[in-house]
Amino acid sequence: MTQKATRATVNPWLVLGLICLPIFIGSLDLTIVSAFLPEILLKLGLPLQSTLDEASWVVSGYLLAYAISMMFMGRVSDLIGRRKVYIVCLLIFVVGSILVATAHTWPTDLLYLAARRMGQRPEKEAMTLLAIIIGRIVQALGAGALVPVSLALVGDLFPPERRAQPLGVVGAVDTLGWVLGHLYGGILVSFFATHQDTFTNLLSGLGWPAPDWRTLFWINVPLTLIGLAFTLFALRHVEEKRAKGRFDILGTLLIAGSLIALVVGLGGNVDVSLSPTNLQDATTLPPLNGGVLLIALLALIGFVLVEARLRDPLIHLELFKRRNLASGAVINLFIGFCLMIGLVTVPILVNVRVQDSAQLSEAALQTGILLSALTVPMALAAIPGGWLSDRIGFKKTTMIGLVLGTIGFGLVWQTWKLDISNALIVVEMIFIGVGIGLTFSPISAAVINSADEDHRGVASALVIILRLIGMTVAVASLTNFALHRINGLAATELGGSLQGTDQTMEFINAYAGIAVRVLGELGLMGAVLCVLALIPAAWGMKGEAVPQPVIEEREIKATGD
Repeated sequence: MTQKATRATVNPWLVLGLICLPIFIGSLDLTIVSAFLPEILLKLGLPLQSTLDEASWVVSGYLLAYAISMMFMGRVSDLIGRRKVYIVCLLIFVVGSILVATAHTWPTDLLYLAARRMGQRPEKEAMTLLAIIIGRIVQALGAGALVPVSLALVGDLFPPERRAQPLGVVGAVDTLGWVLGHLYGGILVSFFATHQDTFTNLLSGLGWPAPDWRTLFWINVPLTLIGLAFTLFALRHVEEKRAKGRFDILGTLLIAGSLIALVVGLGGNVDVSLSPTNLQDATTLPPLNGGVLLIALLALIGFVLVEARLRDPLIHLELFKRRNLASGAVINLFIGFCLMIGLVTVPILVNVRVQDSAQLSEAALQTGILLSALTVPMALAAIPGGWLSDRIGFKKTTMIGLVLGTIGFGLVWQTWKLDISNALIVVEMIFIGVGIGLTFSPISAAVINSADEDHRGVASALVIILRLIGMTVAVASLTNFALHRINGLAATELGGSLQGTDQTMEFINAYAGIAVRVLGELGLMGAVLCVLALIPAAWGMKGEAVPQPVIEEREIKATGD
């Protein structure tokens, strides 16, 4: 069956609509724990200040595994077909969700037994946290392929001149999951805590515990199975396209190792519960690990050398000779970093202003609501971004979005104080969200249209991978920057020992004010990055990209035919 015949017999919009449910489910969990990560530690009985850095791997481990999965599963979908990859990854996501939901039972026992056999005597609560992190990584390995495979399907089902709008729909649904990840997690955790006695009375007769954060991961199981049914129905008449070639195992190991070493070497994760009292204990910061960063660089160099020599590499480096693909990849790297600045600063601000641990559930709800001001407009703007791309081109649409993002981050820089109103935060997050959202469709269309049919899955993965790498690097580096800056300012402006126990409330408030001022400086960082992203947008992107068969020409030369 030819591509034209496939388009004639399959309603591409119906297929797109049905496969969007799994995309939505997978993207929910990208941010679902951000609103209640401190709540997880309290439920486990772990000290918040001393374990939050390790607990942050619940977030950054998901991001890292998500990016690694995209890196190689896009190519796998090229080789064995989109449908098989989609179904397998949904099942992996189900397994990961069950692991997180049951982490406090048999996974903890297995990890504890393994640690004891290695001569260690860990706390069981710490093993439970490790089990949660492992479950999250398994989830991400399954969820990571859903978006790039869907983007590749858009390339399979829609001609180049009609791809911008459906790509915008995929981006909007993916972002909508981020929206409801915060709201869904924050609202339900708050609701469970408020009505805990009621739930206990209702469920005690069945032998079930009262719902808590673990319930959110149990809910994933039936939702994902429903999504699997929709996927099987949607793709039943869609041709399984398979590219020729082999899977590049060595390249996969090298790029995965480079990403892991980069995150570890940058020295940490974002501490979303920074409060004035926690900050006072943060004078000793994890330094950058030069040796691990060198490993990351060497692995990256090795990856490039291997890809340049293989006949069937994971990523054909020739793809980056295409202006739209190269510029879109660079812009997405900046966009990912900027996006994480927005996702990080709001939870920290909320937790700085809510210092009583008894109000953590309320803080989770407020965080979800304020973050929705960023992510809801981002999701909504993705669709008109596709409409604008069809009419004024990829370059102009992307530049409009980056200018709006610059304005929003600039406002954060100028206005964030400890007593800033929630209404003003909402306005600023809307500017940032609309700006970032407008870039999704034109960048996706520019990159995917640059790729030939046999490498569309890889190109689709690159659309998201560079954004996730930017997010992951931001997660790993922002804590070091923020804490160094906060403690430096505090030592200069407040004086005295930060470790003292006799600080007055006035001192605590002044320290919190410095923390919020540094968050504003992160807004300046976001504005600068948006301006820098305008350079490849202005000089690198063009209105259309017509796929050229450079890969096939390279293979002919390599074989001497």
